[in-house]
Amino acid sequence: MERNVLHVNMFGTFSLTYGENQITSVSNRSKLIWNILAYMICHRGELVATEDLISAVGDSPKNANPAGAMRTAIFRARQMLNDLTGDEDCKLLLSQNGGYMWNPEIPVVLDIDRFEQIVNQLDDSENETELCLEALSLYRGKFLSMQSSEFWVMPMQAYYQNLSDNLLDRVIPLLEKEGRHAEGIQICRNALQIEAFSEKTYQYLMRFLLMADQRDEVIKVYEDMSKLLLSTFGIMPDQESRALYREALFAVQSSQTVPPEFAIEQLKEQEEVKGTLVCDYDFFKILYQANARAILRSGAAVHTAVLTLKSKKNKDVSQNSLNIAMDNLEKHMSGLLRKGDVITRCSGSQFIVMLLSADYENSVKVCQRFVSSFEKKYPHSPVYIDCFVQAITPSV
Repeated sequence: MERNVLHVNMFGTFSLTYGENQITSVSNRSKLIWNILAYMICHRGELVATEDLISAVGDSPKNANPAGAMRTAIFRARQMLNDLTGDEDCKLLLSQNGGYMWNPEIPVVLDIDRFEQIVNQLDDSENETELCLEALSLYRGKFLSMQSSEFWVMPMQAYYQNLSDNLLDRVIPLLEKEGRHAEGIQICRNALQIEAFSEKTYQYLMRFLLMADQRDEVIKVYEDMSKLLLSTFGIMPDQESRALYREALFAVQSSQTVPPEFAIEQLKEQEEVKGTLVCDYDFFKILYQANARAILRSGAAVHTAVLTLKSKKNKDVSQNSLNIAMDNLEKHMSGLLRKGDVITRCSGSQFIVMLLSADYENSVKVCQRFVSSFEKKYPHSPVYIDCFVQAITPSV
């Protein structure tokens, strides 16, 4: 009987396909078995000593009989491979000289091999765009994503992620030049499914959306990214991201004019005003700078308060607990402060509050009041509020 070719995917979900049969790492099989298969396929062509295999993928360093556990796992791995091929004579995993080896006589096609082959062809190819897109289509997820915690997987995962990032950097300007906006949007969205914290990829996506005149979508992408970066890392988007956001907000084609009364009507809040104004950090900066200019002439008292959440026990607070505390504090302040005051988040653990028409003494009292009431309302919160009040300095 003619042998089928074994197709192996290692990007994203680890899977082996032989003819019409397939097995994947999402099954309930032992994690150790999948680690053995992945390691042996990556080291095909080599004889892997039993000790080296145990050291690389052994499931417990405290195991009293690691060699016995490995023999049992190898036996089960072979059973799983026999079920895949449907042929007990088709031996994929061989025992030789005190070690194991992947059978070199069975043809194997790997997505990672094709991926690297394309990367190595790019400099000598006249079809650079299509090759980049083909390679990125193969990168369906991080290398062995379900084995990310394995020490031998980590450097390889970083290696392939770096290759993918370089491919994205390479193909983006090509797609922009060729006006292929829809494809650019799709590959950026695909990349963010794999690496959700890449601000550069968000910027690529926003640029393509602007080119496609999808300004509402740019705003949504920016706001989603901003929340993600703030809640996860406690940082705000960088200048380039904010510039793209502003471009989406204010880019109106000259042919799109509206009646003056309609333009003014659009400025009004569309729903009933409830609580203090909570806004994006960029808009808060504009309001701050506008007030700093205005008080130069009016002499009005405007103060800002920086509220920082700190651990009560001088221990790290989990990100989830911090997010809950920040949400609770935002709601609490919004209900207590005046409607004309303004609140924004400036980091993952801090708010800035603009207190309009309040001198220093009253601003401090206001802060003390809502800090005290917050602590009474949430007595079991793992954080306390450190408050710093300062007057807005007039712009000169």
